[in-house]
Amino acid sequence: MGGAADTSNGSESDATELGGRFDSFVRLLHRIPEWRFFDRASISLLIVASIATLLSVSHYLLSMLLWTTPGFTLDDSWIHLQFARTIFEGTPWEYSPGYPATGSTSPLWSLILSVLFFFTTDPSGLVIGTYAISTVFYISSTFLVGKIVNAYTDRLLWGFLGSVAFVLVPRNTWLMLSGMETPLFMFMLLLAIYLLDKPGARFDLLLGIVSGLAFLSRPEAILIFVLCVPVRFLFVAKRRELTWRRLASFGGLALLALAVVAPWILYCLSTTGYPLPDTFYAKVHVPTEFEIQAWNTWWGIFLIEMPSIAIGGALGSILLLKGRPFPWLLCISLAVLYRLTTPYAALINNARYLVPIFNLFTVVAIAGLSILLTRIHEWVLADEHDMTLNMFVGWFIIAIIVIPPIGSYFVQAPFYGNAVKNINEQQVHIGLWLRDNTPEDAVLAIHDAGALRFFSNRVVIDLAGLVSPDIIHGNMSSIETLQYLKDQGCEYFVFFDELMVGWSGYLSGAIERIYTVTLPDNVISGRDTMSVFFVNWTRSSFS
Repeated sequence: MGGAADTSNGSESDATELGGRFDSFVRLLHRIPEWRFFDRASISLLIVASIATLLSVSHYLLSMLLWTTPGFTLDDSWIHLQFARTIFEGTPWEYSPGYPATGSTSPLWSLILSVLFFFTTDPSGLVIGTYAISTVFYISSTFLVGKIVNAYTDRLLWGFLGSVAFVLVPRNTWLMLSGMETPLFMFMLLLAIYLLDKPGARFDLLLGIVSGLAFLSRPEAILIFVLCVPVRFLFVAKRRELTWRRLASFGGLALLALAVVAPWILYCLSTTGYPLPDTFYAKVHVPTEFEIQAWNTWWGIFLIEMPSIAIGGALGSILLLKGRPFPWLLCISLAVLYRLTTPYAALINNARYLVPIFNLFTVVAIAGLSILLTRIHEWVLADEHDMTLNMFVGWFIIAIIVIPPIGSYFVQAPFYGNAVKNINEQQVHIGLWLRDNTPEDAVLAIHDAGALRFFSNRVVIDLAGLVSPDIIHGNMSSIETLQYLKDQGCEYFVFFDELMVGWSGYLSGAIERIYTVTLPDNVISGRDTMSVFFVNWTRSSFS
């Protein structure tokens, strides 16, 4: 870079001077211990990460525009924006006016999205703004993958391969652009791994902050604190670095993590009496036989689709021997956690909970395979610096890890567009219809809680309980729930027709279907048909 000619004036001396200044700047950055984010290798990794990520983002967004206008692939994405709107309006976490809720799985994501409302309240602008924020976190995650693989293997080329393979993980770009918290959660996991690998005490306090923020990105990130931090502590003890000062450093880590998460936990306790968001209590349960069978079936498919899962699972021990087991520990422990608590919920919506696991398996697979193949190459040729090493390892990784998922990656692009189209034509469309065709003080009983609330701007009662604490914690029978709805002045049910059958039996003669949307090409919504039902309570047994 320093030797490039200055094409603006043709002065070679100016170019040399500019290059010298750049070299001085790089040397200055190198004086900051362990923080060499901006050396030439990191700049190269950032460029590759940006190009790979932006190409993929452009590919998926252009595919979407062939199907529909900008939107989100999941209705739950609008839940985050609704919570973001309440933060902006000064009534944080009141999903409906006067009804505080703890249903934000990722309060940090909603807080970040609330910034968008300072610039626009137009839904289209909010969607585009969410794309932009998601893309920034996506690029940052791709960059961190390259940094981590480069650090583990001491080969910049393999860091490049890591970034490219990360972007090509099936469902990754789909989820990164879904409007959900995935890009934030993935970034926090990778940043935590980067810091966990740093041995110095000065990283402990920063790790405490990151651990807390990761928890606010998704609750299962608590594994960073309860699993990875203790392992880090053991490594410090093994190296005989456990002084009183280092113990104090770990104590500070714990206090900072607690300080970051305490406000949200205290809010949850004050609102519902429980320390975790209601999404946890709505979804976590003892798995049924059907859920376990679904889990087993789909993981068989994932193993064929992404060889990196099996390779990463097998070669994680190599990273353990190198003292860098954290990506392996996180992907294994997250998989076990989901299997034991939410095996079916982790699979639905395009396996949205599992994508970070797939990503981490890819990191482990590339790093572990690179290290293993390097050792084999050294044993066979007895030459660590042989010119064929990069070619040998690089092409092997491309053939085994990068190429196999490409077909699924391309299949996901039209699926992305179709999913956005489904949400736009069903939940968003009905939300707008409710805005224009119901009284402003109408109360809606709903099952999909996102776009219906955001666009109708009506009070909603979520019968799934995600954003309605009285429902999830009330332990009400069906009859008691209906009595509760009547007492709350609820006259509209907005439900999938198939799910409404269970309620209509109690309201025979009191229900009128007043609007219906049926999706002919449904790939993501819970059911093909959703309707708006009006309830005349005077004709029911609840009058």
